[in-house]
Amino acid sequence: MIPPLCFITDASAPASVIVQARAAAQGGAQWIQLRDKSTPDADLAPLARTLMEALSPFGAKLIVNDRVNLAIAIGAPGVHVGQGDGDAARIRQRVGPDMILGLSIETAAQLDAVPAGVDYLGVGPVYATGSKPDHAAPIGLDGFAAIAGRSSLPCLAIGGITARDAVPIKTCGGAGLAVVSAISRAEDMTAATRTLIQAWRTA
Repeated sequence: MIPPLCFITDASAPASVIVQARAAAQGGAQWIQLRDKSTPDADLAPLARTLMEALSPFGAKLIVNDRVNLAIAIGAPGVHVGQGDGDAARIRQRVGPDMILGLSIETAAQLDAVPAGVDYLGVGPVYATGSKPDHAAPIGLDGFAAIAGRSSLPCLAIGGITARDAVPIKTCGGAGLAVVSAISRAEDMTAATRTLIQAWRTA
């Protein structure tokens, strides 16, 4: 089952990744995605293992962004890959049948190439966002709705998402929200997480 909120860590935020992840998990986020575009796998692996241990008491799962080899090496519960991270069907073969596999979708045309074995889609960016400067062109709520309406897979909205988006995203068939700054840059990250989850539940 796809949780309504996935928090994606922010390596450039004031709080450390472990503090961010723990705060989000304490607030109720069931998926924490570790995203770090620059640190080598060998250096990132200890942090990833520490995160899995820290999240365990909350029942939250670690999703590793992009780093398939790392996810396999540490036995992570899940991995999320983008359009440029390799063939998703082959990645499914590599990680086995039990690991959660997510795939980023930036345009409706990319839906035609989604293979069997993908568990969910991260759809966006819905809005422009500073947390990923090289993101694709924003698709807006209408673009998200078009993709979610065509896909049989659960779709998480990503890209500049805040609590205000819970109603429109849920209304158009989204499965949940994936956020970075809405939590990592919040004064109280745990409270921000709870606000997002509550917004989804009442949408």
